[in-house]
Amino acid sequence: MTTVTIEDLRAIFLFAKFQDSELATIREMIAARAYPARTIIFSQGDPSPGLWFVQRGRVRLYRVAPSGREFTLCLARPDSLPCVGACPLFDGDHCPATAQALEDSTVFFIDRARALASAAHHTAVARLFGQVLANHSRLLMRLSTSLALHCTTPRLIDLLLTYADERGRATTRGIELDLDVDQQLLASVLGATPQMVAHDFLKLERAGVIDARGKHIVILRMERLKSMI
Repeated sequence: MTTVTIEDLRAIFLFAKFQDSELATIREMIAARAYPARTIIFSQGDPSPGLWFVQRGRVRLYRVAPSGREFTLCLARPDSLPCVGACPLFDGDHCPATAQALEDSTVFFIDRARALASAAHHTAVARLFGQVLANHSRLLMRLSTSLALHCTTPRLIDLLLTYADERGRATTRGIELDLDVDQQLLASVLGATPQMVAHDFLKLERAGVIDARGKHIVILRMERLKSMI
């Protein structure tokens, strides 16, 4: 079994502001598991493994509709808002979504029963629960706002602005960024088809606000792009 260090935990967005003593308590409860790219970590309807965090790589969390269509809820990474298995942790229900490693990934798990039992005695675990719930509130707020925008173009703009904020680079041309998803996965994240996403990119290019070359995007007119939402 992989040894989990305090440095491993601190590299995860959710643990960035925890004290070393708190991380030492939490690391004792964690099991680390490695998953090759494209591996299903758990499936929609499976018993919940408890809390989970992406320590390395990227994990896609998605639901499958009765029609068979997939809808991506989020892409969990160590360095940004990570979606974690919080809902079944508190109510004991089954996993509401499927998790798949998009690339070789390491996932940290905390067993549900152990986490709940420890919360009453360790403030570090109670604080972790608070962080997880706050994280979920932010994620749900972002999803609900995005879905409220019925047209796919505002959803794409919102996603581009999020990427620009997280990883954009200021250049003489504008804000440059590189997407870490292909068009098929991007369409799933937006709840659209690849054809709709391609059309939206073309519309934004014709408006003169972006220059798209595959996954490399240059936001040429940031304020104009924001106003288009």
